[in-house]
Amino acid sequence: MKEIEMVRDNILVNVELPKTETEAGIIVNEETAAQMRKDIVGEILAIGPEVVNLKEGDKILLPPHGNTPISYKGEVYHVFREISIFAKVNG
Repeated sequence: MKEIEMVRDNILVNVELPKTETEAGIIVNEETAAQMRKDIVGEILAIGPEVVNLKEGDKILLPPHGNTPISYKGEVYHVFREISIFAKVNG
């Protein structure tokens, strides 16, 4: 994602959220959707110059809150500050 240059300690993350609708078109209720959102992993697409512990391409375990969704060219990404990231996923 060379088109977007992050500033400070901001991190641009691609998050693949679990679907809230089944293949048959059934909408999943909020409680079930919340259970499906556990253990969500995102991939870092771009980092700001003040980020010291992470790099582009890292997979991170995402916190449930603390991000800002943004839209660019029809795609939705999430921006986190480095301090809000708790863990990197290895392997």
